[in-house]
Amino acid sequence: MSKLFHRLKSLYVLDSVLQTGSFSQTAEQLFITQSAVSQHIKQLEDEIGLLFVRQNRVLQPTDLAEALRSKLKQGFVELEHGWSLATQPKQKTLTLSVLPSFASSWLLPRLERFSSAYPDIEIRLSMTEQQVDFDRSNIDAGIRYGLGNYPNLITRHLMDDYLFPVASRTQFPTMSIDDLTQQTLIRDNSAEYFNWEGWLELVGKKHLQPKKFLFISDGSLMIKAAIAGHGIALGRRSLVHDELNSGLLYRLFAEELKSPFSYYLVMPPRSRTCPELKAFTQWLVDEIQQFDLTYNSGNMSRNMMS
Repeated sequence: MSKLFHRLKSLYVLDSVLQTGSFSQTAEQLFITQSAVSQHIKQLEDEIGLLFVRQNRVLQPTDLAEALRSKLKQGFVELEHGWSLATQPKQKTLTLSVLPSFASSWLLPRLERFSSAYPDIEIRLSMTEQQVDFDRSNIDAGIRYGLGNYPNLITRHLMDDYLFPVASRTQFPTMSIDDLTQQTLIRDNSAEYFNWEGWLELVGKKHLQPKKFLFISDGSLMIKAAIAGHGIALGRRSLVHDELNSGLLYRLFAEELKSPFSYYLVMPPRSRTCPELKAFTQWLVDEIQQFDLTYNSGNMSRNMMS
């Protein structure tokens, strides 16, 4: 029988010491005595070499301990996840981290179709702007908006995005691009190359100055402000599609600025074989294909006023 089998508890103690940096804190965390912690570490050191030295009363991991740190963390995370799957109730749930603007403007209006197709899968959404540490959470996957560089995660491109001016059909008449000098332009906190400056440069009006800017950091709130008639927003295709179709907003000009960012589905390796995630991913891809088809077939142009 492998020696590792007899050392699992000692390795778990070592992992805890590396996290806490203290024998006493590890003892409290694991509900064992400090001498028991010392004994486990000594057993390991007798077999593989020195793991800790004390420097000015500080417990300093050796190079050997540091080499084991990431392997232990990854191994015990996988074990705990597997145990959780084996012991939790067999209800099928899928927990996703999603950007608030994308969730409220795109995903939630469509999610009922997934629930109808898969009534036995419960979707739980964690809406946040922050990237999730999958090693320290129960999140199965996330939808991110970026350049696609997500180290150590499985990444799948979902869709690109585009910017164009939108406004309330009842509040703003047809206008030329030069007429924007008399209007309030609503903007978020995106960089200039993906904001009004970038769009105006695209249409050859780099130096055009509006009457004023209205800054709103959240993309979905910015669209609500445009619907309320507070100004003209630079809408992202992914966030204004439904408002254009319903007539709450109309597209002022045909020119559109391609975003340098795209939407990506990201997941840790442990989620690769999750059947619920596979079902959701296929549904999501199908929805996006239909969304793109609607956009490319010309439905967007019918919302423009000549």
